[in-house]
Amino acid sequence: MTRYRRYSNPYSVDVQRFSIYHREERGSRKRALQVGDEVNVMISEMDELGRGVVQYRGIKIAVPKAVPGERVRIRITRIDGNTAQATVIKRIAEPKR
Repeated sequence: MTRYRRYSNPYSVDVQRFSIYHREERGSRKRALQVGDEVNVMISEMDELGRGVVQYRGIKIAVPKAVPGERVRIRITRIDGNTAQATVIKRIAEPKR
């Protein structure tokens, strides 16, 4: 309890700072998407160029030769800000009709 004597209000102290257990910061588990990453996604829509489009971790990914409703494994080939391009590695499930 002697650690808290320096503080005027003990309820405003960050108690986790004194803990012996590891503390994870918010969002630390989500690693940023990088070129070469492989992820499984479901294509949600198509853009004006006929590419499949999916939102993944706040990034819009364009996937050529993919159609809406299809579940695919993709590899990220290029990232520009909040958009990315990818190629299809494997088709996991066909779109439901």
